[in-house]
Amino acid sequence: MGTHVIISRKPEFFHRQCNHCSSQLEFQIPSTLTPPSQLSVKCYSCQNINSYEIDQEATTILNGTNSNKTGGSKKNSRRQFGTAQEPLETELYEILGVSPTASSSEIKKQYHKLALQFHPDKNKSADAEQQFKKISDAYQILSNPDLRQRYNEFGGKNNVEPEGGFVNPEDFFRQQFGGERFVDIIGEISIGRDMKEVLQKADEMNEEGLTEEEKIRRETTSKTAHDEERDRIRQQRIDKLVYNLVHKLSMYVEGIDHNSSAASDFKSIIEYEADELKAESYGVELLHAIGFTYSLKAKQYLGSEQFFGVPRFGHILREKGHVFSETISTLRSAIDLQQSFKELQKAEQDGVNAQEKSKLEEATASKGLTALWKGSKLEVEGVLREVCDRVLSDPNVPKSVLKKRAEGLKIIGSVYENAKGDIQ
Repeated sequence: MGTHVIISRKPEFFHRQCNHCSSQLEFQIPSTLTPPSQLSVKCYSCQNINSYEIDQEATTILNGTNSNKTGGSKKNSRRQFGTAQEPLETELYEILGVSPTASSSEIKKQYHKLALQFHPDKNKSADAEQQFKKISDAYQILSNPDLRQRYNEFGGKNNVEPEGGFVNPEDFFRQQFGGERFVDIIGEISIGRDMKEVLQKADEMNEEGLTEEEKIRRETTSKTAHDEERDRIRQQRIDKLVYNLVHKLSMYVEGIDHNSSAASDFKSIIEYEADELKAESYGVELLHAIGFTYSLKAKQYLGSEQFFGVPRFGHILREKGHVFSETISTLRSAIDLQQSFKELQKAEQDGVNAQEKSKLEEATASKGLTALWKGSKLEVEGVLREVCDRVLSDPNVPKSVLKKRAEGLKIIGSVYENAKGDIQ
C-alpha cells in the first residue's frame, strides 16, 4: 500500500456554532481585530446575530504565526485564566445561547426553552438527543455557582463537572420543578411522565398506521389498567406525604404545651427551611402554591367550630373557586400550546426560512414550559389537598391534637406564602 503525502495550508476560517439555530458556522477573522475582542457574526441559516469572543490563540493560529519562533524566547500569549466578565472559554454559554454575563435566572429560563425545544420525545430530528444532552450538561455547570466560576476561570478541560458526574438529561429535566429538595413535601411530580407516555403512545399508533376506530379501541382497552396503576402510584405518594407532614408538625404539636416559645421556635425552623427551598428551580413559586394550600386547609379546620360554620363555608368556596380558576388557566395554556404545535407543523410543511422557524420553535418552547408548570402546580395542589384532609381528619387522633396540627400547618403555610425570591 502506497503512502501519499499532501500539502496542508494554514487555517483560514474560525469555527463556531450558532447560538440560535445550532448551525455550524465558519468565518474569517478581520486582520484589523485586536484580541481579546468580541466579534458579531450573522448566521447564514437563521440570519440572527451571534457574539463570539476571539482570543489571541485563535488569531495566532489563523494568521499562521507561532509564539515559539526560532531564536526567540518561548512565550504563551493566551490568557491563563478568565473572569466572570471574560471567561477563558464560552462554549457552554454558546450552547445555551446566553451571554457570559447572563444572570442565573436568564440561564435557567433559556435552558428550559431549549430543553423543551430539543426534547427527544417531541423533537424527531437526528441530532435532538445529542443536542438535548449538550444543553443539559451545559446547564448543570452554569447553574452551579462554584462550577460556573471554575469554568469561567479555567475553561472546560479542568474537571469542571458536577460531583458524581453529570445527571442523566432526562432525569435532570424532570427535576426542574423543585428538584430533590421538594420531594418530601410534594412527592414526585407525575405530569411529565404522563405527557411522555401520551406522546409515545401517539407515536406508536401513528407508526403502526392504525385507523381512528382502531386507535379508540386500543386506547379504551388499555385505559382501565393504566388508570388503576396511576391511582396506585398516587395513593402511595399521598401515604408517604401524610407521614412526612405529620412528622414535621409533631415538632409543634409535642412542644406547644411544654414550651412557651414553641410556636416561635417552630416558625424559625420553617423560615430556615423555606430560605433553603426557595433557591431550588421554581422554588418560590412552589412554596407559594404549597403555602396557599396549607393555609386554606388550616383555616378551614380552625374555622369549623365557629358560629354556624360560616367561616369554614367561606374557605370552602374560596378553595373551589381557586381550583376552578387554576383548571381553566391550565386548560387554556394546553390549548395555546397545541395551537403553537400546529402552527409549527404547518410552517415546516410550507418550508418557511430558518429564522421564522427558530422564532416559532422558541415561542412553542416557552408556551410548553408555561403549560408544564401550570399542570404541575395544579397536580401538586390537588395532591396536597388530599394530604391535608387526611392529616386533619384522622379518626384515631384526639381532636386536641388535630387542632394543634392545624395551628402548625397554618404557621407553615404563612411562611411559605410569604417567601420572596432573591434579587438577581
